[in-house]
Amino acid sequence: MADVGKQPWYGVAAILSLGLIVSALIGGRALEKMRSSADGVTVKGVAEKEITSNLGTWRGQISVRASDPVDGYDKIQLNFTATMNFLLNQGITEEAIEEGTINVSTHFKRDAKGNTTTEIESYTLTQIFTVTTTDVALAKRLAKESTQLLRQGIAFRSFPPSFYYTKLEDLKLDLLERAADNAKLRAERLAKSSGNRVANIISASQGIFQITQPNSTETSSWGMYDTDTIEKKVRAVVTMRYRTE
Repeated sequence: MADVGKQPWYGVAAILSLGLIVSALIGGRALEKMRSSADGVTVKGVAEKEITSNLGTWRGQISVRASDPVDGYDKIQLNFTATMNFLLNQGITEEAIEEGTINVSTHFKRDAKGNTTTEIESYTLTQIFTVTTTDVALAKRLAKESTQLLRQGIAFRSFPPSFYYTKLEDLKLDLLERAADNAKLRAERLAKSSGNRVANIISASQGIFQITQPNSTETSSWGMYDTDTIEKKVRAVVTMRYRTE
């Protein structure tokens, strides 16, 4: 009688166990199907390289104040000639110097109350020139040594030099390739950690190039192009999404 009493209990247990197994199989297959169709990993790949500028530009400005514009023009021409001689002695060629136009500003006298009158007091004539050279060290030195012109009695203003890298387009292609390799490596590491592997690429997009000073961590959503330093760091970023399986 004891064995007969246990039979219904075993029958119920067997049915429940079978139901759990079937549910697990169905659930497992559904999960597997969901993963194979929707799973993927999105990563950012980064590549950096330090470069040295191969082109420099430097601007200077000559100013002359005179009571007569014709007299002022003659004076500024003399000062410009003296400035060109200075640049030639520093190793700059005539072809590397771009002469700007002469601008004239008129200054009016003021009355006893400080109000501007229509009577002309003097004129200020200014002329800007630009030096472009592949000798970036020379461009940097000119910005400092141009103070010698002040000792010659020339009202001179030196602007900070700017430095560029003219082979940037070729460098961008190389950095994009390296950034893509870096992205794939990151995707493979992430997929491996979850027991999957990387399959094909779903999408890829290029980020903005950042050209900064070597030790800078500054970035901008619009991109950056540092022109203040000779040495620079170029950083490329790509975003890639891979299918995993």
